[in-house]
Amino acid sequence: MLKPTSFHVRHDLQPVLTYELLNLFLSKPEGQTQEELEHSANIYGFRLRERKDYSKLIKSLMELDVLREEDDRFLLTDKGEIISRLIIYQRDLLAEFIHFLYYSSFDLEPNKRFSWSYRTVCDALWLSAPSVINRDSLVNHVTREAVTIFEENGISFSASSVSGVINWLVELIPNCVVVHGTEQQFVRREYCSIELFTLALNHEYRRKSAVDLAYVTIDSSFREEICRLCLINPDKFSEMLSLAEASFNCVDVRRERGDKISMSKFEWNSLEN
Repeated sequence: MLKPTSFHVRHDLQPVLTYELLNLFLSKPEGQTQEELEHSANIYGFRLRERKDYSKLIKSLMELDVLREEDDRFLLTDKGEIISRLIIYQRDLLAEFIHFLYYSSFDLEPNKRFSWSYRTVCDALWLSAPSVINRDSLVNHVTREAVTIFEENGISFSASSVSGVINWLVELIPNCVVVHGTEQQFVRREYCSIELFTLALNHEYRRKSAVDLAYVTIDSSFREEICRLCLINPDKFSEMLSLAEASFNCVDVRRERGDKISMSKFEWNSLEN
């Protein structure tokens, strides 16, 4: 992706529609055209049939590296296949996976500015928690940060963009968005899925390790980055790390003169084991 994307986070990509789309793609590994998807959605009575066009949904999933295009057909990437298989049995994981991809993509591809916006909103909420979610304030915050970091004024980011973020945060279990009267409030979570935590460990490990098989020190900075991404209370980091270590062989922790970690053996398919 050479050209920078917009800062806007599309609110069209809603959890229920994403779940239906991934199910349809998983059922036909050879891929489908948009017309074939529309036909299948009608047969199954999916919510997707209420939309006249799937292009924005497909584009968003392609930007997240869940879908790819080949010979005028859309099909799942390897990562997309793994996600689609896992959510069949644990639907709650969908929001965790999409949240991870939205939050982390900017680090891998700086042209994905929608990911930067998503992360900036999440970080602002995490740092101010517990707090009322004020969409106008978040828009102003992202806009100011864009001037500082990208030297861009008048970016395409609005309350609708914030909704594109909140759409996924409200689906996370345990909740980080709770309702008090007419207001939505953001709170840090007491835990997250082992899958999300492991993805976060690998992401931060890759950011800090310049050499394969090297061990990275689990310092305060490492801990905070993981907790921000997972939207959890920092007090729960050690407990979550022990659970991840017990759940996946790819999480290799050494506790000698300070905790160190290696995720050199991690692959997305590790999450299926």
